[in-house]
Amino acid sequence: MDHRSAPQRRSVHWVGLGLVTTGVLTLVDLLSRLSHEPGTANIAGTLALAPALTSVGATRRQTAWVALVAALMSALLCWHDDVTPFPFAVRVAVVVLAGVVAAVAAGVRTAQVAQLQDRREAARTLQAALLTELPAPAHLQLAGRYLPAASGDQVGGDWYDALVDADGATTLVIGDVTGHDIRAAAAMGQVRAMLRAYAVEGGQGPARLLDRAETALLRLGLDVLATVVVVRVEPPPAGGGPRPVRWASAGHPPPVLLEATGTVRHLLGSDDLMLGVGGGPARSDHEAVLPPGSTLLLFTDGLVERRDEDLDEGLRALARALHRHGGAGLEELLDALLADLLGPQHLDDVALLAARTGPGGPPA
Repeated sequence: MDHRSAPQRRSVHWVGLGLVTTGVLTLVDLLSRLSHEPGTANIAGTLALAPALTSVGATRRQTAWVALVAALMSALLCWHDDVTPFPFAVRVAVVVLAGVVAAVAAGVRTAQVAQLQDRREAARTLQAALLTELPAPAHLQLAGRYLPAASGDQVGGDWYDALVDADGATTLVIGDVTGHDIRAAAAMGQVRAMLRAYAVEGGQGPARLLDRAETALLRLGLDVLATVVVVRVEPPPAGGGPRPVRWASAGHPPPVLLEATGTVRHLLGSDDLMLGVGGGPARSDHEAVLPPGSTLLLFTDGLVERRDEDLDEGLRALARALHRHGGAGLEELLDALLADLLGPQHLDDVALLAARTGPGGPPA
């Protein structure tokens, strides 16, 4: 088993390409001598191509090593072809100079890649630290997932959150801050902290929470754009039965309700503006009920949006997947949705938050 990291394996491939290029050009030079006078067909200078190709993906040391091999082969070819001293020196010097330039370029590229990797890891560490453990409300099971983009070269501002407020209601939040860098992760932390601080006070509807966060962003001068859905699930009724739920959206895909009967429906509401836009009308709450045994799913757009597909088709695919796996446990359901809807090369981060009501009866 090869225990080297992916970047190390890729750099070895580029070293191999440089050596193969050296070998091919050497063979071409030797074969060309069969039909020409000695020295007239010498292409030793073209061996400068070998370190140039290697520097695209290899380290500075690896590029320098390939450059050394190429320079030695260039000198041997000039000697073998009886090249006169001045052309001999020029051709070898070209290969050596190309090798030096390529090695420097490889070093700069490697340093930039390492810096980018450090920034990406810092953003992911920050993002992971903000995905705190979910609470365990009475008669309400919660589960969440966060999946970074498969390419690994971007970090999104997706997050989910849940808490039980002072009134005993459970507030569910899912959102996506625009951007794919450490600034997006930091902005996500600010928006999440605001909503969390306001929500824990209790006594407020989701629309009110979003409007308060909007006001705070504007007064603090924070340059943040985010789509968010906030859902407030009321405490279980004294005699059991459906649980009232209110939600409000700031430009985010609507929650989806999977009933115990297998019926799937989107909780549509008004198309309110994203957080951070400002100047729009006050947001409004929307109401529904969660029957016993039903599942409410909140998600970010990476789950259903594709560059080559209509959004409605992505939402229909989600509904089919929910219907297909609705009988699974909540944790297994989220895993099944990710497996069904995301390919191995999904281009965006994805966050999921699901809440499943208990079978009914009086609260514990």
